[in-house]
Amino acid sequence: MTRVAFALVALLGLVAVFYVGLYFYVDRGIDRVDALVTDGPEVLAPQLQETSSTYLLVGTGVPGRSGLPGVSPVVVHVSGDGEQAVLVSLPPTALTDTPVCRTADGELRQPVTEPFAAALLDGGPSCLVRSVQQLTGLRVDHYVSVDLARLPGMVEALGGVPVCPGTGGLQLAGAEVTGYLQPAATGTDVTGAAVAEREQRVLVSALDSALADSTLVDPLTLTRFLSRAGDAFTVDAGTTLGDLRSFGATLGELSGSAIERTGLPVAEVGHVPNGSDQAVVVVDATATRQLFDSVIDAGRLPAPAAQDVADAAPTDPALTEPAAGDPVPEGTTVSVAPAGVTVDVLDGSAAGRTGEVADGLAAAGFRVGARGIEPATVDRTVVRYGPAALEPARTVAAAVPGAVLVETDLVGSAVQLVVGPEYTGLAPVDIGTPVPTTAAPDPAVAEAEAASSCS
Repeated sequence: MTRVAFALVALLGLVAVFYVGLYFYVDRGIDRVDALVTDGPEVLAPQLQETSSTYLLVGTGVPGRSGLPGVSPVVVHVSGDGEQAVLVSLPPTALTDTPVCRTADGELRQPVTEPFAAALLDGGPSCLVRSVQQLTGLRVDHYVSVDLARLPGMVEALGGVPVCPGTGGLQLAGAEVTGYLQPAATGTDVTGAAVAEREQRVLVSALDSALADSTLVDPLTLTRFLSRAGDAFTVDAGTTLGDLRSFGATLGELSGSAIERTGLPVAEVGHVPNGSDQAVVVVDATATRQLFDSVIDAGRLPAPAAQDVADAAPTDPALTEPAAGDPVPEGTTVSVAPAGVTVDVLDGSAAGRTGEVADGLAAAGFRVGARGIEPATVDRTVVRYGPAALEPARTVAAAVPGAVLVETDLVGSAVQLVVGPEYTGLAPVDIGTPVPTTAAPDPAVAEAEAASSCS
């Protein structure tokens, strides 16, 4: 009996040594960077943030996107007792003020106004942290970057993970992760909010699943997962594998009103700054300050925003939902001549066609406004317009065969032509020209895109 007990203790000891050794092996293998500046002067009311924790979660290599739009940042604020969390997706192309910061090479970088993603790509993790702190006033306690190209491997190691639990949800296999993270092909997710939400849900579900009893007692599955996770993550110098486990466990246990999600308040999309050809997002400064003041003071979204999040998907409704009603009823004709229409031209074809299309529209009598590169991924040409600009937008849609009309408050009174890869040329248009009924959004496409969110 004594020998059996001794053997059992020895076996348990070996198992414990294995798990401890595996933990330290993977923990030491994670890439670490000097990212945090917790005493930065941009941090507001630090005494109110002493017990809470704020994570800056950054996805890199968004499927189907490159450059600035290939970065997907999310701010995650967790209350001190772990009972409340707020997640705010940050548009990678949103303009922000980055203060003085240290680059990845240790060089001092001067203040600059730039998109969030540029702070990371041109400066490094610490510059992105300073940029986020400058905008939000939050103290970033943990920097966590995940290579989204490696996320499918993490999910595969677990045999799949659930997403959107409690809403019917679905079980996502590793091979399906890339498609799930792929931006909407119609270019509706201009701010990247929908991609950021899905990225966060898959990652948290993977971390939470890795903590399940069935995984912890399966050394092969746990070894595969931790090895792949170690290759996927880059964290700040003070964040450990244990912190990542706690992060996943905390968010995985929260549900209902205990976890609130929203996007950064946006005033304008498709803005092309002077001297640049990259279309960017302009932040609603007043609403943004109100949002993060509430997060700092109460650990929650402001009451109206919290209600909105409870009633709708945390993406950009103005961009993801077609306008109510058909913008092109049967028999609709052009009522505004090209000379009375100003249109911004944004190239979403990745073929550098901005100048070609803009010059063609000018030759056809249109007034051309801004010219730039569209950050969203599109597989078709889109005409974005404000609620008061339907008639001019119809003129543009009639002039660009195959274009689809999309109404959104986020372009104000502007009309934007986003050139897709299928663009073939312009058609002559004047008052009385029929507007193609194909310019109306396809309800089936909108329904399919909405199905990918957890509403």
